[in-house]
Amino acid sequence: MPQDFYLDECVAPTLEKRLRLHDPRSRYIHHIEHANLNAKGASDSDQLWYAAKRKAVLVTHNISDFLWLHRWWRTLHAWRVLPDPHGGILAAPASLAIDALGAAIVTFLSQHPAPLLENNMYIYKQGQWVPELW
Repeated sequence: MPQDFYLDECVAPTLEKRLRLHDPRSRYIHHIEHANLNAKGASDSDQLWYAAKRKAVLVTHNISDFLWLHRWWRTLHAWRVLPDPHGGILAAPASLAIDALGAAIVTFLSQHPAPLLENNMYIYKQGQWVPELW
């Protein structure tokens, strides 16, 4: 089932075109929204909240901040303080070229079985998406 994606401010808006290039039939990616559209200048926690309310996978280069936010979100969700899980977080270093990031995301989504994105975070390291295990 295709996913909705939300691109953090630190991610180049051109990633949308790259994702569409690697997934021309929209088999894995449904809707893509960039933070500059509705949430420019918002805090990282607000960005994650915005993505979660839309059940969208958040894509970011801000690995360290979203790592902590992800851990807190999962903890608060487990304690039933937050009612909903987030849609997932994909974090990659800013040094990764946009075309390579687009290809890596689509390749990751096309795996069988499909990766469980909801309430999980994956960090792109050494050519693969590594789940954040806490």
